[in-house]
Amino acid sequence: MNLQSIEKLNDLLSEFLSPQITEILDAYGSGSSSDQYFVSIPESDSIDMTMADLASLVARTSNVYGRVTRFAGMTRAYYKICEGRYKKVYKSNRTGRNEAEREANALEAAEEQYTAMITAESVVQLAESMEGAARIASESARKLLDKSQSMQIASYREEKGSYLDSDFSTY
Repeated sequence: MNLQSIEKLNDLLSEFLSPQITEILDAYGSGSSSDQYFVSIPESDSIDMTMADLASLVARTSNVYGRVTRFAGMTRAYYKICEGRYKKVYKSNRTGRNEAEREANALEAAEEQYTAMITAESVVQLAESMEGAARIASESARKLLDKSQSMQIASYREEKGSYLDSDFSTY
């Protein structure tokens, strides 16, 4: 690929990612579609959920985890683009007679790109925290479902008399 193609790809990727990230940040801030990015595990007083409700919770938390993981990936990509732009402007403007002058010229020329890079890095941190929370919620929902299934199996065995007296003896 030639340089023009790479720059065009970079611009297209940036144009694609910016609105996606803005949409998700709006949902995060305003709460308008926060259920797409956040799911809460039920409190202990509502733990007696049916198997269908638990299966629904597992599906919802898995979907949220998938969306948030996609968002985190997009923010990491956007950060890399911002970092590349900053480095390009910074390095191309390191001119001057001595090190202090070169540094001052480079920092002044790349100030806008630096601000964009730091902002993108902040969004990456936010996305990664959302990703961790969504992963925990998804894993917890699956554990709730597994434990409930185990309890149902144990109740069934108890009702049908599948236990023997030897099952309760110590070794």
